[in-house]
Amino acid sequence: MIMYVLRRFGIALLTAIAAVTATFVMLRIAPGDPIAVLLGDMASDAEIAEARQAYGLDLPIWQQLVFYLGKAATLDFGQSIAQGTPVRELVLSHLPTTLLLATSTMLLVIALALPLGIYSALRKGRSADHATNAAALVALSLPEFWTGIVMILVFSRLLRWLPSGGAESAWALIMPTVTLALPLIAVNLRLMSTETINVLRAPYITMARARGLPQGSILRRHVFRNALIPVVTVGGIQLGHLLGGAVIVETVFNWPGVGQLLIRSIGIRDYPVVQGCLILMTFSVIITNMLVDFAYRLIDPRFRRS
Repeated sequence: MIMYVLRRFGIALLTAIAAVTATFVMLRIAPGDPIAVLLGDMASDAEIAEARQAYGLDLPIWQQLVFYLGKAATLDFGQSIAQGTPVRELVLSHLPTTLLLATSTMLLVIALALPLGIYSALRKGRSADHATNAAALVALSLPEFWTGIVMILVFSRLLRWLPSGGAESAWALIMPTVTLALPLIAVNLRLMSTETINVLRAPYITMARARGLPQGSILRRHVFRNALIPVVTVGGIQLGHLLGGAVIVETVFNWPGVGQLLIRSIGIRDYPVVQGCLILMTFSVIITNMLVDFAYRLIDPRFRRS
């Protein structure tokens, strides 16, 4: 077990270094100069050169990368070019609202997708199954930005039930949560339904029924855990992306999270902040994937033996 954990941490570390390196290089070779955006058109060449030297942008890319990785190892991600604030403080100040949105979204997904998926599998071929399939297809087909705009028009502008954006009250959490959750519910519902049907066809389920075990006991003891494994995989990936910031939804609803910070920083070419947001997204995916691996070992004893 110890060797397994060490191996997973080693792979995660190498993945993080590779991801940070790739994003760093791509940001540096992308068109646009953050110093020119910061100082404006009236700045002289001498002022631009001095500012580039102050931020280390006059060095070769490989030297900038080495210095950045050395500082990042101590959790120093530099300062925002536009605001002069440490990137770590800036990202962490936006992280709680993103965590709140991601948590509420995943709770809604779990509360609806899993029971509806099992219910659809148990009613396969009936009207309930067709209804859930149709609803899932519609939810999966709707673009998030379109869903968000429609919800704002209906529930904020027309009915005036909910605030259109911001994070000043708990009511403001409802629309972005539902907008994010709809396609995730659709994916997990269909996946849970398909896996439940496959498990119900397994020989050991037939044996359990032959022994006279009640349907509820079969579902709890044999079906649910085995059907849950692929759902945990997909859910872990979804959670990792949510923790990194739901860029589109946060922008539509003016939700002050990491995703909105990323979009704003890209617009003004604020390299350090963009890099900090991308690092958070990278580590969110890596950490959730590690947690998924550990969850496998809790759900299915076969993973512990392997």
